[in-house]
Amino acid sequence: MSDIEIVKTPDMKRLMLAVAMTACVINSAWASEGYLTPKADVTITGDNVTVGDVFAGVTHDAGYVLAPAPGYGQSLTLNARDLQRVSDAFNLGWAPVSGFEQSVIHRSSHEIDRYGVEAAVQKSLAAAVTGQKFDIELSDRNISVHLPESLPATAEAQSLRYDLAKGEFRAVLAAPAGAAHPAVKQEIFGRIYPVTSVPVLKNPMRQGDVISADDIDYIDIRSNNVAASTIVDANRLIGMSPRRGVAGLKPVAMSEIALPVLVKKGDMVVMELKSGGIHLTTQGKAIDSGAEGETVHIENPSSHHVVQAVVTGAKAVSVIAPADGT
Repeated sequence: MSDIEIVKTPDMKRLMLAVAMTACVINSAWASEGYLTPKADVTITGDNVTVGDVFAGVTHDAGYVLAPAPGYGQSLTLNARDLQRVSDAFNLGWAPVSGFEQSVIHRSSHEIDRYGVEAAVQKSLAAAVTGQKFDIELSDRNISVHLPESLPATAEAQSLRYDLAKGEFRAVLAAPAGAAHPAVKQEIFGRIYPVTSVPVLKNPMRQGDVISADDIDYIDIRSNNVAASTIVDANRLIGMSPRRGVAGLKPVAMSEIALPVLVKKGDMVVMELKSGGIHLTTQGKAIDSGAEGETVHIENPSSHHVVQAVVTGAKAVSVIAPADGT
């Protein structure tokens, strides 16, 4: 057997056979080409590995085929002994300095990674199940599909079968997408999880800030991870204010927000009193804080008399008129 280390490469025996046959002929045909060096790392596009692919500066027989090229996106490693055999067979005059020298030959390709595969499944699911988004979890999270560079790096999920109750799917990945005769057809399977679009704050906000529609974005999270307290309707965020601080791009709980405080304890506020035909305004000092519509206590700074009032705006209250007879 050869000492060549193979990384997903077909029919390595052909490489050794080519070198052995060439050694019988080439050694007597030409003198040495001089001192040449192997390429440590090289990427090829053709269907075969040639002498010129492995050694730099070769003039004679640079196109001589040593072996089929590795598969698209795969590689072939020739160790020091393999390189010595090629050099001897073709009179290249090279000898390894150490046993650690090697040449790694890669086959160029277009790659479709896991995210591209998941996107293909997402597209097929969206066509099959309307009005619902899904998170895809492939069983093979290291999946990677390689295509010739002459083909587009696209894929589609064909023959999709899914079970929403079990959260499972199966499909055939075909690449390129839409090809009558796909270069790659591979069965894929995994799990599907319904997701919910949840409103979040684009940026962190502090107590006292008032949330507007422009402050809101959306993220998708798995529906089974949405807590009962999570706000899922953006309208319930607009006009509200963080009780303390709220992080950005994270789900917001109802307990984290409240109506903005318009009157703070110690504020001097405008008090308005309407009773019958009477309409009075004066100033008072807030004894406690409150949001719009909440009842607070206001002290008259002159008489120190305390009344109840409803917050109507920023530092503005409407005094609750006493009942008749009081």
